[in-house]
Amino acid sequence: MPLTRRLFLTLAAASALPLGRPAGAIVARADSLYHWIGGGPFFGGFSGLHLSDDRSRALVISDRGFALQVRLLRDAQGRLQGVEKLGHWILRDAEGQEMAAHRADAEGVDIGPDGTIYISFEGAQSRVHAYRRIDGRARLLPVALDWRRLPNNASLESLAVDAAGVVHVLPEGVLDGGHPLYRLRDGWQVAGIIPSRGGFRPVGMDFGPDGNLYLLERKFRLAFFASRISRLRPGAWDRPETLVETSLGQLDNHEGISVTRDRAGQLWATTISDDNQIRLQRTEIAEFRLPEG
Repeated sequence: MPLTRRLFLTLAAASALPLGRPAGAIVARADSLYHWIGGGPFFGGFSGLHLSDDRSRALVISDRGFALQVRLLRDAQGRLQGVEKLGHWILRDAEGQEMAAHRADAEGVDIGPDGTIYISFEGAQSRVHAYRRIDGRARLLPVALDWRRLPNNASLESLAVDAAGVVHVLPEGVLDGGHPLYRLRDGWQVAGIIPSRGGFRPVGMDFGPDGNLYLLERKFRLAFFASRISRLRPGAWDRPETLVETSLGQLDNHEGISVTRDRAGQLWATTISDDNQIRLQRTEIAEFRLPEG
């Protein structure tokens, strides 16, 4: 989500967590943190992330209205060592035209079981697009009347598709006392209400391979960000379990999340930051080992 003022960030270096993490302990630091350096008009503002099942590639979307396909370069231990850009595309609307800047605020992304790419947009016209190809024409999904009540800069930040192919979206803004989780079944239905907790707001989510929903939340104070990752079990949306919570200033403005398993069966959350295309911010990719639930 683009921010309206320049930010001054203090960044703490990431260090690996010990292998013997106590059961139930809240993770306070990333297991690894990679500073992705790039430039040009097709870099930065990254708000959404989807990793391939083998964790070797990723689709990244920017709130400037474009998408990147990248290869993730890892060492023998699986730690991220580099990012290789494979291609970029400007997102298109339902008429097949490149989107105008005022309608191009892409925030959430996921890929369904059939390969359909879903992207949520916030702004004056909150909406969800479906793409057969990332460089192709969009198909506009239904729009919920409730979305008209959302602030332009705090609407459909998060999108996730479950194993059955059902699309879910979640606004950053509060409606009627909480964050309504919408799912698309014969129109948008409210599956549950996710509570606001501790000043954090939801900015990304993903269904993990275990079937649970993992929520990335962000808190902003002065010039600093804190991140939190919570696990929500289907049918218990109002009872999130905090797995990760970083301190203010430890990470940049992380907005995108993808949850995968490595070859050893370890569950990982990978997150990416939105640098708002401002030099004083950074594009980071953080990875957190998650406990089984």
